Amino acid sequence: MNASLIYLAILQGLTEFLPISSSGHLVLGKALLGFAEHGATMEIFLHTGTLLAVIIFYYRELAMIISDLIKLRFNTEAGRMGLLIIIASIPAALVGYFGKDYFESMFSSPALVPIMLVITGLVLISTKLSRQSDYFRWTVKSALLVGIAQAFAIIPGISRSGMTIATALWLGSDGKEAAKFCFILSVPAILGATVLKTLDVIKTGTRLNSSYMIGIIIAAIFGFISLKILIPILKRKQFWIFGLYCISIGLASYIIMQIR
Repeated sequence: MNASLIYLAILQGLTEFLPISSSGHLVLGKALLGFAEHGATMEIFLHTGTLLAVIIFYYRELAMIISDLIKLRFNTEAGRMGLLIIIASIPAALVGYFGKDYFESMFSSPALVPIMLVITGLVLISTKLSRQSDYFRWTVKSALLVGIAQAFAIIPGISRSGMTIATALWLGSDGKEAAKFCFILSVPAILGATVLKTLDVIKTGTRLNSSYMIGIIIAAIFGFISLKILIPILKRKQFWIFGLYCISIGLASYIIMQIR
């Protein structure tokens, strides 16, 4: 197996749920490692690994949501959350479908990533000023706002977990509930992107490297580990600390690109 792919799978797993932009790190990682493949194919399949991680981590909640949605029971907590997840998924689905080619081209353009990482960092740091509300409750409005934040995360360097959780925190959610909603929200987004990319691969007759399966497993393992790391940090209300990292890595990568 290509050693670069192993490194990128580990990178994907660790950075998908930590709010530091897995897509941005993958684009930078490919550029620094000289990884030959272009486009978003590799990113999408490594995202499948982290999709498995979130499914395993929240399998009880997901099982209840799917069960209540199938039974059309929207008056339960799980059924209501499932309905709101569907609503929140609409913005990213529309942006991904209509802007697919445009946004996919960004995965071959590392120059944009440092700027987006700095923006992500500033958003994360701003959550230090957010306050939990005793009256917060997920509504159609709050779900849509988080969904819009997720749509922005299609741009490499903008963290999906960072933007969605930051939005939820600013709306008044506590860290643990924000993480649960936002990570479950990532399931249909990643699943949809994976299905579309798989269909493209089938249509073009592209042969997938068998080492991708190992990459998916590695990404899943490290994705689960990153979830275990993040939840306690959210409980301690230290989410903003990741902003310092994003700004640092954004500025450092910009300098490295200029030197090279």
